[in-house]
Amino acid sequence: MNPRDPKHSAAGALFKQGKDVKLPDTVLLEFQLVLRGRGRTAQDVAGAMLSLRKVLSTHRIAEVKTIDTNLLMIQGKLEDSYGLSYFDSLIAASAIALGEEVVTDDEAFERVPHLVRKPFTR
Repeated sequence: MNPRDPKHSAAGALFKQGKDVKLPDTVLLEFQLVLRGRGRTAQDVAGAMLSLRKVLSTHRIAEVKTIDTNLLMIQGKLEDSYGLSYFDSLIAASAIALGEEVVTDDEAFERVPHLVRKPFTR
């Protein structure tokens, strides 16, 4: 978490709630690939993941595994049917597989029926 990020405070507040907050592997994968895409080294990314793991552990936020062939089939359908980006559809598929809402400010998730979007910031 970057303190200069405009959503840093909202993320901190969400993490402090802790209860019922789950972080699917698809979110971690996107985070890793975004860091790499911004030129971060493998060592930098590993350090960021270690820091994130400490925050998650401190606030008792569960990492959950969702990636399997079923999830990838759902992802493809969501991407094609609702015009979501690859990662948005992957994260939406994780939320659907877990029976959970998705916490995001991205209104694109509202195009997916039966998926509840909870805004990250107000």
